This record gives sequence, structure tokens and C-alpha cells, in this order.
Amino acid sequence: MFEELKALVAIAETGSMERAASDLSLTPSALTRRIQRLEVELAAVLFDRHFKPPKLTHAGMEILEKSRTVLSALSDLKNCASGGTPPAGPFRLGLSHAVAQPDISEVIVDLGKQFPLLQPHISNDISSELMVRLRVGELDGAVVVLPKETALPPDLEGITLRQEEMQPVQARSTAQARSARPSEFYRRNWILNPVGCLVREEIKKRVEQLGAPLIVAAELHSPGLQLALIAGNVGVGMIRTSFLRAHPLRCRLSAIRHPNFSLLVRIVFFRGRYLGTREQVALQLQRLLVHHFENTAS
Repeated sequence: MFEELKALVAIAETGSMERAASDLSLTPSALTRRIQRLEVELAAVLFDRHFKPPKLTHAGMEILEKSRTVLSALSDLKNCASGGTPPAGPFRLGLSHAVAQPDISEVIVDLGKQFPLLQPHISNDISSELMVRLRVGELDGAVVVLPKETALPPDLEGITLRQEEMQPVQARSTAQARSARPSEFYRRNWILNPVGCLVREEIKKRVEQLGAPLIVAAELHSPGLQLALIAGNVGVGMIRTSFLRAHPLRCRLSAIRHPNFSLLVRIVFFRGRYLGTREQVALQLQRLLVHHFENTAS
């Protein structure tokens, strides 16, 4: 019916069957057949043929206005699918708790300036859950933290933004328990992310490989609160080196060197699938994130 609606609008706008046929690269008889098919499909008489040239009936004028609305909507739909219109509406970004820090707000603000019709919707969660939400279409993009040993899932479009060391740390004033040697720090209480964090699972595996159970004193998503508790000698923990270097509590902490706890992580940006016009937003966000993490690297 799309071509028939175009024929109706063309006749109304040109005021002539001949000019309308010429504009649509049709013969007048072919144009007439399109109008006849439309009348049959709608069960309505669109033109009063007692006049020369035929005039629109009242039904024809009503259908003409609706036809213009339909054709305009279809044109918008095509532009949307082809990326021909500026992205508008929500863009759903998920951030791992580890990277949901104030400095990344600059990236989100810059993205909003470049796409003023966009409505950012930001949430944070553990990395494994963010990837699940990407797969089911609940997110358009996500920044996650994965152990370096974890392969990037082949079903998600991802780019590594940075590889970084995680450092075991303890309070500088720590008085080690008599029953534990300094080299056995892993037997102490731990300050970690809650269950579900992939980095936590890697730490648990390494502690148990050394023959000790993982004892957790605090399960928190906030790296800042984790550091405060570690500095207060509540337990030991693993912190990204870049976060540790920039934190005001760093002078109250000391690094722990142990061969089994040389842990590398990668910060990865994943794009959602089938984003339509939001694809250009996701690609620009990826460029901004690459620039951000390059500039904040040591």
C-alpha cells in the first residue's frame, strides 16, 4: 500500500494526474491503477470523477492527511534505521563498581554534549551481571573489570581499555598475629567485593590453592570504603594500583609482595547488539573511554 499512498499524495500536491505520473516515473494509466487499488483496499471512493480533473472526495481528503502522516512516519523510520537522524532517547550504560568513580563522569558529560538529544541512564553492578544484561538487551554498553585470565566472550563486541595490576595491601601499622608469618597474610581477614565479583573469585581460588580458607571480614562494592577499612587494620585487600596511587589514604597502607597474588585485570568496554542509531553513540563512547583511560594511565 506504500506506493499507492505515494500516488495519492503526489496527485494532491501536483494537482494533475500527468504531473504526478511524471514525478513518480509512471504512465498515467499505471498511476490510475494504483489509485483504483487503494480505493478497493480501503473500500472508499477517493476521487469524484465527474470533475475534470477529478477532485478529492471528503473521504479522499481525510485519507490524504492520514497518508501524509503514514509516509512521514515511514520516512522517519527509514532514517532511524539507517542512522540518518540524530540519536535521541535513552542510552543505557552499565559501570562496574570498580570503575564507577567520579573521574569517569567527564566521559559521560562529554558524550551528552555531542548527542544533546540523548538521555543517559547510568547504573552500576558487578561485571558478570552487566554482561548478562547486555546479552538480554537491557544495556547499550558496559564498562567491566575482568581478571586477565578471563577470555573475552565471543558473543559480545568488546575492547580492552587498560590492563592493570591489582595490589595486595594492608595497614602500615599492622601488627601481625603471632600465629601467622608476614608471608601468610592471606590467612587474615579480607576486605573484598561481594560474591559474584569475578576478581573476588580469582582471589578465593588463589587463597585456597595455598591451603587456607578465605575469611571475609567485609563485603563491599565501594573501593574507597574498602581502603578505609584496610587502613584501619580491619583486614587485607586487593586494590587496583591506579586507584591506590590517587587515594589520600595511600600513606597509611603498605603493599604486600607475594608470588601467588600477582593479579592483572583488564578494564573492558562492551557494546550492545542491534543498537540502530545508538550504535554511533556506543562507538563514540568507546573512543571517549579509550582517550580517558590513556590519559589516566601512569
